[in-house]
Amino acid sequence: MDASLGNKSYISTSGYGYSKKRSKSVATWFIKQFFPKHKLFIKIHHRGMKREDTFGYLDCVGSQSRPRMFLIELQSNMDVVQYIQTLLHELVHLKQWVEGSLRLKSGRFNWKGVDISGMDYLSQPHEEEAFRMEKTLYNRYVFDIFAVWLDNKGIS
Repeated sequence: MDASLGNKSYISTSGYGYSKKRSKSVATWFIKQFFPKHKLFIKIHHRGMKREDTFGYLDCVGSQSRPRMFLIELQSNMDVVQYIQTLLHELVHLKQWVEGSLRLKSGRFNWKGVDISGMDYLSQPHEEEAFRMEKTLYNRYVFDIFAVWLDNKGIS
């Protein structure tokens, strides 16, 4: 499933074990919140990732200096809340890359100019920020989507 946000960003999804409508809704909401004027290309692929002991990844595709193309890989068949929070977590990483707070220099990850490659995963500042923001963003997303639903029903 593909979604174009006007002439700005482009979102495509693939894989199995996910809701295309939900995937598009979450990613579109996030992009409209944080990058309404950016031209971003985002592919969200769903697959089995249990052997990798993760629920999701985000990779920059192409240029690392001003990344605008991204691949998000997510575990298939997650429950709804976990799915939305995981996708939002990966989208926070997208935000970090686009804003330049997360960079790759000489094969090493840098957070705001500091090499973080040797740090434990959960202690890395970009992961701390993504874990902290995923729940807040989830609540904002659910509130916004529910408010739109109520408005469409004439209940507001």
